[in-house]
Amino acid sequence: MKKKENILPAVMMIGVIACMCAVSEILKDREIIFPEIAALALGYLCAPKRSWQVNSIRMFLCISLCAVLGLCISIWMPGTLYLKLVTAYIIAQIIFLFSGTTLAPLISAVVLPVLIRSKSISYVLSASLMCALVILLHAFLVRKGIRQAEPYHPVEKPDGMRLTKMAIRTMVMALVAAAAVVSDWLFLIAPPILVAFTELSENWTPASSLKPWKVILLLSGCAAGGGLCRYFLTVRLGLPLTFSAVPASVIMCVLVYRTEMFMPPAGAMTLLAMLVPQQAVLLYPIEACLGISIYMLSTIGMYRLYHPHTI
Repeated sequence: MKKKENILPAVMMIGVIACMCAVSEILKDREIIFPEIAALALGYLCAPKRSWQVNSIRMFLCISLCAVLGLCISIWMPGTLYLKLVTAYIIAQIIFLFSGTTLAPLISAVVLPVLIRSKSISYVLSASLMCALVILLHAFLVRKGIRQAEPYHPVEKPDGMRLTKMAIRTMVMALVAAAAVVSDWLFLIAPPILVAFTELSENWTPASSLKPWKVILLLSGCAAGGGLCRYFLTVRLGLPLTFSAVPASVIMCVLVYRTEMFMPPAGAMTLLAMLVPQQAVLLYPIEACLGISIYMLSTIGMYRLYHPHTI
């Protein structure tokens, strides 16, 4: 990739993140921070090729609808946090499979407000507006010839194998979520990890450049970068959260571009550190690494189940 094709999209992504965090601090509303916007920006602006089979209007509608559903589950669904989380993940997967897209970040849009116990419409407004901003920036890059306009081909309705994979993912998530809720290590089921689990279990093969250890290191490294920036710059030095989010995003960009692994969940893992309770900031990278490892092993197990003679 040429330098211009690298730098401008990365600057745009960091600018979007900085603006969102700054508005959140000015309005004193943490629910304005929508971590998945970093994933959308990484996959739609920075990746050499679009990360999903989707077009702009479907992206906007999917993210907005899922944000509304997640908020409704958080506010009005009766039952325990565990029940809400599993329900949110099931609903998100159904939407994912029948949306005609491969836009897995919509899963995070449903699950995140449940995980952070959101009660504010500002979450939905932020998700929709930030998504629209990413779409506009993408259109600008296409107009300038920095990104290519790629055709959208609707994804066919799921077959039996994909539905079975969804059932297996749900069982794995339900087991890990039970451990997460009991132990209070809730970020074992961090929404970006669930997104990565979905994407990888749908498409992963041993021949893929996304080797298991590379995926674990990249996502764990991004979580660590976000957590450490917030701890040292905001918790210890008392700087505004925006001053943590920006360098954390720079670290994420360095990791992604150096490894050439444009995995959208890497962006969301970085930014999610800005929403972690302050007392758990240093624990967040450990929880994230453990969660990623569990789901990566599960992905390999699912592959072996369907292709027992290939590995």
